[in-house]
Amino acid sequence: MEVVVIGNMVKETIFYPDKTVGPVLGSPCAYTSLALARMGKKVGVVTYYGEDFKEEIDRELRLVDTAGCRKYHHTTENHLIYQGEEKNRVEYFKVAPVIDCSLIPEEYLKAPVFFISPMHFEVDPDVCRMLKDRGKTVIVDLGGYGGTTSYNHFSVDTIRGRKLVDALCQCAAIIKASRDDLRYLMPDKSVEACTAYLLARGAGCVAVTMGTEGAAYQKRGGDLKRFPCCRAEREEQKNLTGAGDVFAAGMIAALCDDPSDMDYAVRYGNSAASLVLDVKGGCVEKRMPTDGMIKIRMEGGRRR
Repeated sequence: MEVVVIGNMVKETIFYPDKTVGPVLGSPCAYTSLALARMGKKVGVVTYYGEDFKEEIDRELRLVDTAGCRKYHHTTENHLIYQGEEKNRVEYFKVAPVIDCSLIPEEYLKAPVFFISPMHFEVDPDVCRMLKDRGKTVIVDLGGYGGTTSYNHFSVDTIRGRKLVDALCQCAAIIKASRDDLRYLMPDKSVEACTAYLLARGAGCVAVTMGTEGAAYQKRGGDLKRFPCCRAEREEQKNLTGAGDVFAAGMIAALCDDPSDMDYAVRYGNSAASLVLDVKGGCVEKRMPTDGMIKIRMEGGRRR
């Protein structure tokens, strides 16, 4: 196993301004694990799921090791509501249990890299501490810890939000966040101020996705470095769903091959994300780019 992804999958209905899609398989955990597998990585996933959605999970995640999947009465279920230029809204109707250390199979603990990607606070921070103590590379997505996929948004201006974010930073080699996540967690602060805060709390590196402006990262002791996005071929009809998660998968896949080259990892992630923008659908295997497709895009090619 090269990477283990931890977070609950969801049965998601997506509301766009002009249409409704679903219910479909969703969550950063599902998108990232599937994308990593399509990029050629050996991936395991730790999640709760219900029989109400088992068929969809088995079908779409056939490339992913599911020994860490645990049955529950139901799958987490939500509505994802796109609101134009405003922040998107997520509403939850059913929620699976919190994922703690006991849920991780022993064989998964041999993996070197763990991506913590909850939807709504469901991964116990003790999981991050345990993994760090074992010498693992821990990458944490803030979207599910008060960011865009969370129903409640506790900013670092609150005691609860500050304690949680600070604890996660102390365990994380990399903190990954979207600019919208940071707007919830650190309102009215620039990207530079947000990354400075997270690095000061102990994160080794912070990677931020910024939509049409691409992505950026900053390591402790270094400056913020920005990378433009790769334009989608179908710019007027691009499919944004899951793009940030595929960026994360691309970044992680590249770092598995060369942990020292963050510049390349962010460029690889940007290219991976641009490829899913061109394809209709959600968290499905045929939508996810392979390593070869990503490298062609990085070299200036436009074909999938």
